[in-house]
Amino acid sequence: MSKVLVTGGSGFIGSHVIRDLVDTGHEVVNADLRPPVGPAEWLLEDASDQIAFAQMDVTNWSGLVATFTEHRPDAVIHIAAIVNPEALDRQPGLAVNVNIGGTYNVLETSRLFDVERFILFSSMGVLAPVQFEPQTVDHPIFLADHGPNVSFYGAAKVASEALAWAYNSSYGLDIGIIRPSAVYGFGQQHPIYVKPMVENSLAGKPTRFPTGRNFPRDYTHAVDVATLTRLMVDQPADKIRDRVFFGATGEPLVTAGDIANHVRDLIPGADIEVGEGLDAFQEIDLKCRAVLSIDNARAQLGFEPRFLQICDGLEDYINKYRQYAEERP
Repeated sequence: MSKVLVTGGSGFIGSHVIRDLVDTGHEVVNADLRPPVGPAEWLLEDASDQIAFAQMDVTNWSGLVATFTEHRPDAVIHIAAIVNPEALDRQPGLAVNVNIGGTYNVLETSRLFDVERFILFSSMGVLAPVQFEPQTVDHPIFLADHGPNVSFYGAAKVASEALAWAYNSSYGLDIGIIRPSAVYGFGQQHPIYVKPMVENSLAGKPTRFPTGRNFPRDYTHAVDVATLTRLMVDQPADKIRDRVFFGATGEPLVTAGDIANHVRDLIPGADIEVGEGLDAFQEIDLKCRAVLSIDNARAQLGFEPRFLQICDGLEDYINKYRQYAEERP
């Protein structure tokens, strides 16, 4: 057992990571701007007495030092970031100040407090357009004629990964980097088609999307991303060769149309329509979408996704949301 500090633990992925850590016997500190609310609070409710909360802003250096002084974590999982690519395109300074600057602050604090392992949440958005398939973690980030595909969000994640590597090479900080792909499940905040389809259908409401029926992703359940994260915290350093892992299923890509069909099967009467074609953002993003290899995570971490098939993950989401709606009407 170790004490693990999770930045952004009140969010969607963060709450699932904390749930997994608590369930496997870790002492957990949730370092976030505010305590969990809504689905995240419900998910952690029965374990709340086992989770310390530290109100903290990753851009506030003195607050970081105070939090680390009080809690002295053995490991840090850095999830806190602004994860809306379109918002960051409108305000690129946020990408620099929060996503890059916040990562630097947490890395530096981790170094000063002799943290044993630092896990950084990155993104598939760091990848350049597909050069080979399946894509491995060695896939290029920069090409001679193209960079990361998701603009300022991707650029900030590239910079964050580079900073983590610098702390590893210059100071010996033990790092790990997770690049999650299209994370879905109970409590998700960004739609990626799944959230409206599931939650509207359960509420008896129609769901309409003008485009994207054939847009493909490796949709990965939050429970599986949390499992991968905990394995990266626990695995002894001499068992790990790589530092970068995909938070993915490694299965063939799933389209929004596929998801709609599964939701209709799981929720009789679901009224969902997804139009053909792609919007401007999807046209760009499509260049980076390919089957992802998780071979190194399987071999070095013993990672095996629980929800390899999207229908099983959607069923879990539906069941949890139904229970949540019954208990929190």
